[in-house]
Amino acid sequence: MISRRQFLMAAAATSSATAIGTLPFAESQKQWLVSACSNKYNEHFVAAFDLNGQIINQIKLPARGHDAIAIASKPGHALIFARRPGTFILEVDFVNGTIIKEINADNNTHFYGHGIIAADHNILLTSENDFATGNGLIVVRDAQNYQVLEQYASGGIGPHQLGLMPDGNNIVIANGGIQTHPEQPRKKLNIATMAPNLAYLDLSTGKVTDSYSLDNNQLSIRHLAVSKKGKVIAGLQYQGTKTDLVPLAISHHGEDALQYLSADENTWRRMNQYTASVCIDDNLDIAAISCPRADLISYWSLSKGEYLSSERFADGAGLTHIDKLYATSGKGHVIASKVTTRPTDKKLSLSFSQLKWDNHLTHING
Repeated sequence: MISRRQFLMAAAATSSATAIGTLPFAESQKQWLVSACSNKYNEHFVAAFDLNGQIINQIKLPARGHDAIAIASKPGHALIFARRPGTFILEVDFVNGTIIKEINADNNTHFYGHGIIAADHNILLTSENDFATGNGLIVVRDAQNYQVLEQYASGGIGPHQLGLMPDGNNIVIANGGIQTHPEQPRKKLNIATMAPNLAYLDLSTGKVTDSYSLDNNQLSIRHLAVSKKGKVIAGLQYQGTKTDLVPLAISHHGEDALQYLSADENTWRRMNQYTASVCIDDNLDIAAISCPRADLISYWSLSKGEYLSSERFADGAGLTHIDKLYATSGKGHVIASKVTTRPTDKKLSLSFSQLKWDNHLTHING
């Protein structure tokens, strides 16, 4: 937890010392990649950079960040989410290197590091923990002024990443199932009884319409992506015995039950019981799932749900898709996926030696 004084001190610092390498606005009308990051002094930032390796702006955060999402209506802007159990979201203007707005969780809740904007409803949706009751919440805020409008039950405990379904009126929720409390920030309090599920919520009613569980209750459903046709791909993090061999990815597209993706035992073992980001390339019918503890990115057939191949990438976690899939690592590296890069394309490999990229990556219009 951070005090308001600590937050204001960090925010003030961003206007000078932490804003570096600003490009003239006329040159910045392009796609930028955005990720939370840290340096060797354990200082935390969010940075935007281009595919030439130029930092657009690097802005200091009051604590470690997690995910970022683009604000489509505001070029150069993104929302940055604190890592669980953080209590802040920041709207950042990367063109000018400034924090535009601070959003704070209510006294009895904390964020889980993720959110989405439902443009058709002009709302921001965040996954949150009501730590007084232990129940998951989906909190609805006005997308312009960020005032709380509604809050809905997530249908489980520990809601993590959210996805907007193609109809614009339903969301999918990865309820990780793990009970947490800010007084024990990273401790998992209910491993023996945890109950993850994948739930769907109708924004017009605020009600969970469907919920699906797995046969192994220690497979925490954490991160997901939704295809253009509405197929959900989710990555799992196993909370059981370290020697257990378990599947680590699922799909769902209207079936009566969640479907494990298909892979041999060696593939599941190599993934080391842990996945991070999930990203979809609809054009190539590929889903990518990063496995930072295994130093690889795995690739799967979107339509068939079958393992295709993997690419070694040390501590690689963040994934996003523009013209192809891009990945970042905790070693400061950025690559374009070999699987989605054509032979005629220029190979992309960037290195930011002073930064360690966090688990998620997004892109915004500059």
